[in-house]
Amino acid sequence: MKTALISLAILYSLSISAQNIEISNLETKKKEILNQISNLNDSIKKIDVQISALKSKETQKLIANSKLTAIVQKGAKLRENADPMGKLICTLQENKLVTIIDYNLDYFGVCTDSICGYMSDIWIKKDDNILNFIKTKKAEEEEIKRLENEQKLKAQKAEWAELEKKYIKQYGEKTYNKLKAGFYWIGMNKEMATISLGSPNSVNRTVGSWGVHEQWVYSNLYLYFENGILTSYQD
Repeated sequence: MKTALISLAILYSLSISAQNIEISNLETKKKEILNQISNLNDSIKKIDVQISALKSKETQKLIANSKLTAIVQKGAKLRENADPMGKLICTLQENKLVTIIDYNLDYFGVCTDSICGYMSDIWIKKDDNILNFIKTKKAEEEEIKRLENEQKLKAQKAEWAELEKKYIKQYGEKTYNKLKAGFYWIGMNKEMATISLGSPNSVNRTVGSWGVHEQWVYSNLYLYFENGILTSYQD
């Protein structure tokens, strides 16, 4: 009996010792991780300082390149972008002189105290210089939109020209000209119908042992296809 108790005591002592060793190892790992976190936080702080310095240089450059200033009313909200829901940078506590650097969507891009952001034009007192600046920026926006639309049209025309080449090669020029004119006839396929009439308002499709039946519905016209070929129509 005594021997058994001694053995149990030894086993318990060994178990406690192993547990203490494991705890000690975990504590050591914890310290190592905490040191790594501390080093990473120091690195992040250094990077933040560098970012702030670069932003400050960019801000000073923007201010130096603009000669337009305006008075902003107390309570004006400076945001990160030209959006009423944009992240708030700060709220001005007094009337302030700011440098105007941009205008977009009824928001001025401004810089004040080395901080740049956007604020609604309702906060800014507008003199003739400011009004002329707004007019110029709006004209620039309209010109940009015009150029973008022009590029889209050119791209669409180029795409359509390629399609025309494809259709002429596939169906022949005579048939393609009939399709361009809006003609339709029994025996044409679905692609030809789309070229001639455009996409239908809706399609009713039935699948059976005989194949696929489709009804194409236009405003005042119904086309009926059997396995992709026009077999009848109702107008």
